[in-house]
Amino acid sequence: MAGRFAAKVGVALTVAAVLVSCSQEAPVVIPPGAPTAPVTASATASEPPPPSNFGGTDPGSLVSAEPIEDIAADITELGASATRVVYRSTSGVTGQPTEVSGTVVVPGGTAPEGGWPIVSFGHGTTGVLNACGPSLYANLLGNAPIVAALALNGFAVAMTDYQGLGLEGSYHPYLDSKTFGYNMIDAVRAARNFMPTLSSRWSAYGVSLGGMAAWAASDRNAEYGGGLELVGTAAMVPVSDMAGLADAAANESLTRAQYPLLMYALHSLAISHPEMNLDDYRSGFARERWDDLLECVPPGSLDVPELQTQLEPSDLKPVSQEATDRLRGYLSDMALPQQGSATPLLVMYGSEDDLILEPWTEKALQRACDSGDVIEYELHQGEGHGNLDSSRSLPWVKGMFAGQRPTNTCEQKR
Repeated sequence: MAGRFAAKVGVALTVAAVLVSCSQEAPVVIPPGAPTAPVTASATASEPPPPSNFGGTDPGSLVSAEPIEDIAADITELGASATRVVYRSTSGVTGQPTEVSGTVVVPGGTAPEGGWPIVSFGHGTTGVLNACGPSLYANLLGNAPIVAALALNGFAVAMTDYQGLGLEGSYHPYLDSKTFGYNMIDAVRAARNFMPTLSSRWSAYGVSLGGMAAWAASDRNAEYGGGLELVGTAAMVPVSDMAGLADAAANESLTRAQYPLLMYALHSLAISHPEMNLDDYRSGFARERWDDLLECVPPGSLDVPELQTQLEPSDLKPVSQEATDRLRGYLSDMALPQQGSATPLLVMYGSEDDLILEPWTEKALQRACDSGDVIEYELHQGEGHGNLDSSRSLPWVKGMFAGQRPTNTCEQKR
């Protein structure tokens, strides 16, 4: 099992006439027997690409690029190429320059006029440690099938690891939407520096934590995305406003799926807020096995999920109302939206989501609608974080590239 959440996100993408389905935790976990990209796909020979642009200090500047020789067959069967890149970005916490790793996948064959359009794909939670970057793994920690589906539909894919994952020397600011938005936008710039013939037109797409990252890219695009053309953003079951975790922890009403999410957030907040006493939010088994509980789970390992089952609600209960209020404030400061989106958004979420509760998503949607964002949002009754039918999301993205007029549910609900 490649991921760490007990909650899974189901994603279905229409790929030509083939349904590519996968069950994504955060990241994606493929159930036995699930169909993936067709093995009969073939690529037309293409001309050698122009040289990459290395160097520079601007966001998106390329530091390094190395082919991923052992990338999953889902991608190689399409004739696509995969490259691990390191690029420059910006910390949303300090505003300082950072280096971030990620993966660039380019379809095989001849690009359309104007170059391959780009999808910046936001992956789900993989952990909070340096070793948890998907670009370090041949299967991209389970994300290879979705990346392959996007490539088969004619998109170059830029998948950031997010700050602090995949590289040493930095920490992962879990749930910090500002940082994730910057990382998503700069991944597109890095992809274009790696292959200068790629289009400047792009879309953000993500699931769960990646849904937050995609939405954050849209939220930050007006002030940070200069030189690129964002056509629209699709956010599936996005982690948008998790301030409710503070009160759930205090009331001992956390769902089992929310335990690791809160621990990851606490770990990162203790780094970005040195004044915070981590032991105000952990006790018992959580404090005793904290480092073990934060370990990434390589594919096939069940040790950490088994440890998580031993956690009790009291293990993550804040010591006081003051500590609860402080945590709620930290989480609110990172929540979406913050600035507003100038391009269309698609948001899908489920009524039975036990990780990101329906009222929490609707709180973020209401703020976005009130600020004038154009959002098509869908509440899927009876569906949760692990079985949401998102099969319409890829056609929606393709429609935005084609110039289709978006639906504005915000206007319809007024």
